[in-house]
Amino acid sequence: MKDEKLYSYFNNSADTEDIIQIEEWLKADPHHQKEFDDAHAVYNAMAFQEANYVPAHTAGKPRRTALRFWKPLCGAAASLLLVALAGYVGKYAGEEIANDRIASCLNVIEIPAGQSMSIVLSDGTKVFLNGGSRLEYPPVFAKDVRHVKLSGEAFLNVEHDEAHPFRVETFDSMIEVLGTEFNVYADEENGHFSTTLLRGKVKVSTLGDEEYEQVILSPDEKATRVGSHLVVTKVPADDVVSWIDGYINIGGVGFEELMHRFEDAYNVRIVLERKDIGGYMSGKIRVSEGVEFALHLLQQSCDFTYERDKTTGTITIK
Repeated sequence: MKDEKLYSYFNNSADTEDIIQIEEWLKADPHHQKEFDDAHAVYNAMAFQEANYVPAHTAGKPRRTALRFWKPLCGAAASLLLVALAGYVGKYAGEEIANDRIASCLNVIEIPAGQSMSIVLSDGTKVFLNGGSRLEYPPVFAKDVRHVKLSGEAFLNVEHDEAHPFRVETFDSMIEVLGTEFNVYADEENGHFSTTLLRGKVKVSTLGDEEYEQVILSPDEKATRVGSHLVVTKVPADDVVSWIDGYINIGGVGFEELMHRFEDAYNVRIVLERKDIGGYMSGKIRVSEGVEFALHLLQQSCDFTYERDKTTGTITIK
């Protein structure tokens, strides 16, 4: 029996024909009840995960974001999934095969530009996602490692578990931690990557075909990909994560990268006609003030002008 048909049965959206088919299928073989219970567990897991989404806010107004789940590798899962989601399989440890199937499932959440959201993962790890970000994660983590995949920007407060390292995979690098707070910015489209550590320690390793590099960060250190190398600098880490409170940190960020951050924060398109815009930038800008206020503020230290197309809303930097 297809999982999708069973899920429609669980959420009361199945039509009469499907209901009859499912009930006849259950009566036909006692073993079908186990498959039915396993599918119900996965459905409950998705409902459990959705309940852990907490909308953040932008410009002082709460917003709701549509949630989308993706489980390309999901088969039947253990009926004890909700126990596993609480982070404890205890006396049910014999269900390893079923638990591995659960861990092979993937949920995906995408945050539109101009919005943000927080989520609590099955192990208790808290993830704050910025606008334009995408997170892939399993309903329950595998028994040996906790692994998620990130595109965009996120702040993570990882639940400490020395026996189960937590890894964040991006287009550029792999970040591995045991228990810590850190920020990741991974903009694959424009080639920007950085990791900033607030507390604990993280190991950052490069991915891809280029020469392998690895660095270990201490608090208030930032690893940035520059060319083919990871460069470590000292930064005020609390400023880097000020986006959680509705600010954009403009210190230590190149103008081009800052414009890409503006696009995600304000949900606008920005075209750079010049690539040589310099100037010293520091401080933070409140997102709720609007993109034009932010650009006027930047003009005090950077030499540029801009135009905004009234029809498309596109901003052109000259």
